[in-house]
Amino acid sequence: MTQKKCSAPGRRTRIGVFDSGIGGLTVYKTLQKKYPFCDFIYYADTAHVPYGGKSGKTIIAYTEKIVSFLLRKKADLIVCACNTASAVALESISRNSPVPVHGVIAAAVGDAAVFSRVAVIGTKLTIKSGVYEKQLKKINKKIKVKSLPAPLFVPLVEEGWSGTDVAEKVTGIYLAPIRRMRPEALIMGCTHYPILRREIADFMGPKTRLVDSSSLAEAISGSVRICPGAGKSSFYVSDDPGHFVKMAKKIMKVSAGRAQLCTEFL
Repeated sequence: MTQKKCSAPGRRTRIGVFDSGIGGLTVYKTLQKKYPFCDFIYYADTAHVPYGGKSGKTIIAYTEKIVSFLLRKKADLIVCACNTASAVALESISRNSPVPVHGVIAAAVGDAAVFSRVAVIGTKLTIKSGVYEKQLKKINKKIKVKSLPAPLFVPLVEEGWSGTDVAEKVTGIYLAPIRRMRPEALIMGCTHYPILRREIADFMGPKTRLVDSSSLAEAISGSVRICPGAGKSSFYVSDDPGHFVKMAKKIMKVSAGRAQLCTEFL
């Protein structure tokens, strides 16, 4: 799609991005690199991380409140940078939002559907929903899909344990059944998981392509206005901003500045 030009001086596209924690920063970094002229509002629901072990009803309630917050911050479009929320809440929040809402699942599905054997790892709720398998088979009826939950990956990342022997050990335990399938592609169905890319790639080997939601950046291009100069980013969390800022810098190399605490809907 062709990007729009700024219709008024200083009016930048404001992109709201949210996740349960720092994992969504993998999406934020991709978007900020492609659209440096946009303003970003990032919300991390750190009081409730991880989302993957909670009920769909609870996730919908959380995400509806977060979307309401981002709309009050005048977001022009919203990116649900959480696979669990995209799996169970995207339809609801999209239906009720006056601005476009994009999830992270469709992008990964589009990249993986060209293969014949695909593995999917995600949180318990994402895997239970079957959303990846349904969408993959909708595009490619002959595709073989094996899905497994990897719930410990999220707290490992949130606590800064990526790149350690513990992360390597847990990766091997989780992915051993998947490696026996010899998948051509492995969908990392949680935005926290690319932070463990090295561990996952080393265990799966070079014949398995790792797929994430990075191509989402192209999907939103039609909603973005090109403006001169650089945009600004602001960060909000529902708990412990100091830990979020520390982990964002240490793991993601993202400077979250003074992340603001927002507890209005806890």
